[in-house]
Amino acid sequence: MTLELTSDCPDSARLMLTAEKAARAAGAYISEQFQGMIEVDHKTRQSDVVTVHDRHAERMIRAIILDEAPRSRICGEEYGADGSGDLAWFVDPIDGTSNYAGGLPFYCVSIGINWRGRLVGGVVYDPEREETFSGSAKGLFVNGRKTESRAHAHDGDAVCLTNFPHEGLADAAGLTQLGTLFSAFRAVRRLGSAALALAYVAAGRADLCAELTTHPWDHAAGAALVVAAGGGFDGRTRDHKPTQDVADVASYVAFGRGFDFPSSLYSTVLAGAAGPAT
Repeated sequence: MTLELTSDCPDSARLMLTAEKAARAAGAYISEQFQGMIEVDHKTRQSDVVTVHDRHAERMIRAIILDEAPRSRICGEEYGADGSGDLAWFVDPIDGTSNYAGGLPFYCVSIGINWRGRLVGGVVYDPEREETFSGSAKGLFVNGRKTESRAHAHDGDAVCLTNFPHEGLADAAGLTQLGTLFSAFRAVRRLGSAALALAYVAAGRADLCAELTTHPWDHAAGAALVVAAGGGFDGRTRDHKPTQDVADVASYVAFGRGFDFPSSLYSTVLAGAAGPAT
């Protein structure tokens, strides 16, 4: 069961414009602050970092959303969930904070929109390359140009993007599984930003991406991009059951149009293998 986008949400076009406005405003701010090494705080583990700019950017995004859609629930990486209503926004103000804090120019702003438990669309903005990925039931647009996904059919020809196993959580089983991926796919890349990996699959720059531990602010917007482009997103709950609600997704594989997911090594992994607990 792959994810589907809804076109039933009232005023969805305006909501998408709000998401893009918020993403670009926050992106302009974090790009201005991006000047090499940045002081970090640590969350649950040494490798899980946050900067003052993550927090300020999320406050900016929340203000714009609530100004234009006050009856909203916002679930952000830095400040958690608050508000109420049918409309939910999943916000990651800097996806790829570790890259950002270390001066590596590969990070983005990610905003996904959910309505009554169904995904409406999402925006991923990369300020370093000035690329805006916007996906909804109307399709995928990259800087305003309609784009479709494409992928090789089989693992042996495919480029796979993943951040598994996560730094600080790698155990022997996870490293063994990573080795299996390197054997199965033409190339495996660790980019450090799940949202940009999803955007790249949507735009046909990679064949698939997968995460075995995830949160809705990490994947909601990118999932919308992949599906909008004609690809597939297979999301699973913590007990590996398929789900259409991105809020319940704990692991996923996203793939471009033409990829034979049922024959992929990842179809087996997703159905029953869990990554390290977060």
